[in-house]
Amino acid sequence: MSYRFVVVGAGISGLSNAFFIKQLFPKAKITLIESSNRVGGMITTTKENQFICEEGPRSIKRGKYDRPLFYMIDKIGLYPELVTSVQQPYSYIYWEGGLKSIPQQKNLQTISRFIKENRKDELLNLMKAVPKILFPNQKSDNLGEYFDEIVGKELTQKYAETAFYGLYGESVYKLSKNMCLSKIYMSSYDEDILAMDLIYDDEFEQIRMKKLMKANSYRFAYGLDSLPKRILRYLKDNSKEQNLEIQLNTKGKEIDVEQRQLVTENENQEIKRIEYDYLFLNIPSSEIVSMLENSTLNGIKEDLKKIKNNSIITRNICWDQKILPPDFRGLGYLVNPNQNQNILGMVADSLQFPKQYPKKSTSLTVMTIKDVKDDEVLAELSSHLGVKVQDPKMIMKKHWMKNFIQFQPGYYENLQRLEKELENMKIIIGGNHYTMVIPELVYLAYSKMKQLYV
Repeated sequence: MSYRFVVVGAGISGLSNAFFIKQLFPKAKITLIESSNRVGGMITTTKENQFICEEGPRSIKRGKYDRPLFYMIDKIGLYPELVTSVQQPYSYIYWEGGLKSIPQQKNLQTISRFIKENRKDELLNLMKAVPKILFPNQKSDNLGEYFDEIVGKELTQKYAETAFYGLYGESVYKLSKNMCLSKIYMSSYDEDILAMDLIYDDEFEQIRMKKLMKANSYRFAYGLDSLPKRILRYLKDNSKEQNLEIQLNTKGKEIDVEQRQLVTENENQEIKRIEYDYLFLNIPSSEIVSMLENSTLNGIKEDLKKIKNNSIITRNICWDQKILPPDFRGLGYLVNPNQNQNILGMVADSLQFPKQYPKKSTSLTVMTIKDVKDDEVLAELSSHLGVKVQDPKMIMKKHWMKNFIQFQPGYYENLQRLEKELENMKIIIGGNHYTMVIPELVYLAYSKMKQLYV
């Protein structure tokens, strides 16, 4: 049987759906719907004045969920363009008027600096927490309450609150432990099984062992957007014309659940009905609600409306000189939300990937939640770094409106129930409802396709 798959949303989640459909169902018809004029979603690379500016994700972090993404990079032939990061000994948090170092490399020098800048008893208390992490008693899904039990309220408010607010723009006391720490949605990941199903080519395996095994993170020579562009090229190169249809500047307007049809509207206001066997929705929950507006699925619509999102503003700030203090040797820093600052965090892109920037230049990514003036951001940056920051060569500002899900306690259980109801109607929610981490998104796309295949 030749299935008809319709994929709405051509970010990395939707493109991964299409890639693994092609791998597992080579004769299937794939229709890819994207409301903008490009693929890639939040992966947005801009090249200007010899600077590579990543306006969305800035790199891909290595971890334990890498195989499906590595397999994809192998098959689309992107691996010759891999650029690995330079590992830094520290990251930092902004606390009580200054940057405090957090060791990224564990050695006498980094640990001694941590004790000097913080307190010796903090290190001892963190070490004592290890058995509690291995054998926790706390059953609540509230992340803040979990850390209170493990390390105590004082360390929770200093370290956990800083780290998770920087990642999610939300207090740990409003976040789900299952989603943000345990990553329960990845519990089905099994490297041994995946190694039998997703086999690397020999050439890629050699490069992986040589370049990636010790890397903390990586990019591609011409920017992260090479990944979605090359996936799209792979799909076009390996599909018959009648088996792949790509519709840009087109939005999903309505889902006819009973007829299994998606109603679309393009930029010319032309309406089309597309029949599907399976419909993948890699779009925000608010857009799904809009597409179900005329249906009788009132319970599902109400559940989707309960999913809330945060916004963030990123600035790529570039100088044609070095502006960081000589002793700043870190990935960047995060700001504790109780310190009354505008900046959420900073990533030192040119320290991590120096070969991608002009010599003796500096490129930083600064995140804020509030929309404040550039001068205020630069002044605050100067204060945090303890140096007078010169006027930059350029600033590229991007508003990410309602792009970050608020993973509140109980979120996973509610989404699982909702997902099962929709899957009974052959509608599948994309991995973007669980994570924004690229390797995790790719695995979740693979996992869904594998379930259908089996």
